[in-house]
Amino acid sequence: MLRIEKEVILAPMAGYTHSAFRRLARELGADRTYSELMNATGIIYRGDERELSYFTDLERPIHLQVYGRNPEEIARASEILVKKYRPDAIDINFGCSVKKVLKAKAAGYLLQFPKEMGKIVEETVKTLKPYGVPVTAKIRLGFYEDNLEEIAENLLSAGVSAIALHARTANQGFTGVADWKRVKDLKEMAGSVPVIGSGDIRSWREINEKFEESGCDGVMVGRAAVSNPWIFKEYREKRDIEVPLSERVDFILKEISLMWEFFDRERACRVIKAHVTQLFKGIRGKARLNDAVMRSKTCAELIESLLRIKEEFSP
Repeated sequence: MLRIEKEVILAPMAGYTHSAFRRLARELGADRTYSELMNATGIIYRGDERELSYFTDLERPIHLQVYGRNPEEIARASEILVKKYRPDAIDINFGCSVKKVLKAKAAGYLLQFPKEMGKIVEETVKTLKPYGVPVTAKIRLGFYEDNLEEIAENLLSAGVSAIALHARTANQGFTGVADWKRVKDLKEMAGSVPVIGSGDIRSWREINEKFEESGCDGVMVGRAAVSNPWIFKEYREKRDIEVPLSERVDFILKEISLMWEFFDRERACRVIKAHVTQLFKGIRGKARLNDAVMRSKTCAELIESLLRIKEEFSP
């Protein structure tokens, strides 16, 4: 059985939670990481993408996350990943509500078909049993409406080893308020199977509150960790941490250097720009800082801009 005991976990987020950011989050105190979602069909017919599947032992325990449309493909893709990388778990994404994923009738779309979700988990559990790798699931409350009980019943009877619940429907996206009472309900249904709650975590104090009010085994931090990865350290030390701009720039420079292990050099510098704007949130003069970063056309220009920003704003 997968053991998760009061863990604070970095949520998977496309475009952000690659190996470099996961390693830095673990250094700051994240207990567990997930890869970005990977398409099962693509893995089978074109092979896995290095940018998405690459990880190091520093990121363990790590769940490699897959999504798709049918049980056989998802199970087969999961076996390919397990044979090649030996992750700590395979996670099946049933929560992504991005339009192109829903249009492919995968991930969050399947929340409308709990029995099919159960078949996918059951087939993957059976396929991975010889390798001793557990299967987890990331879900939402439902698609248009909340049908959590039916979803949970099918996943639990299929042998899922843990469930991460973003307590909104797929139709809500990130609007409205996450209903953490339903995380508590899921934990009561799941019994000894670990439940991870997700949604609207903005501070280390809220992590404390969610553990208390829901009784969950893990709290997943997503968007707040992108702009403030120090949230994991704040939770460990139970205090607010003021992170100066110079330290934020050092974080970005380290992230870029780690990204070069699995990204093309210039592509890494293009990809990281979105994260830079998140890390500059709340900084005085951020518009000017972001402009300096966005104007850079090459890696050399980006690094030069960052070093100039650090020098100008260092105390």
